[in-house]
Amino acid sequence: MRPSRFVLIAGLLALAAVEGCDTGLPPEVARLGFVERELKFALDVPAGWTCRESRGTVAVVLTAPGAEDAAHPNVVVMATPAGGLLTADDLAASGREDLKALKGFREIAEEPRELADGHAARVLTFDHAALGSPVRQRQLYAVAGGRAYTVTATAPSPEAFEAHQADFETVLGSFRVAW
Repeated sequence: MRPSRFVLIAGLLALAAVEGCDTGLPPEVARLGFVERELKFALDVPAGWTCRESRGTVAVVLTAPGAEDAAHPNVVVMATPAGGLLTADDLAASGREDLKALKGFREIAEEPRELADGHAARVLTFDHAALGSPVRQRQLYAVAGGRAYTVTATAPSPEAFEAHQADFETVLGSFRVAW
């Protein structure tokens, strides 16, 4: 028995939707949980987290379940014109200089990383007490397509950071830019 034309057409349409053909996006971008078309970045949102778009330097804020304020785990994505910053290393060096001014700043680790789309990035993990209590943050820096991207994962303590490590990695590990 041969499938009807309706079944074949429905199957092709479903495949096109899954592959992102009707979105105008690369399939690997269309599959992600959040896509910012104008600023050209995309990422996955951890299960149960909320996603709030913004305009200006801060493009999106992701918050952990039950988070009512900034003292809860969150991820902030900023996108700005790259200006004279040519590489992720340049952006990370500039960011580090700003971070050194934070009360109690202590660098834990810095490492190169390749984004899911192949762009070079830099990741800096650090503690500080700029607001009076200890905070742990991890920042991912990338420069591509004329934009500088900074993704900041924050938790109110090193212990809370470790508890949300998998959520933070969901975002950082899926981050794509400048398609």
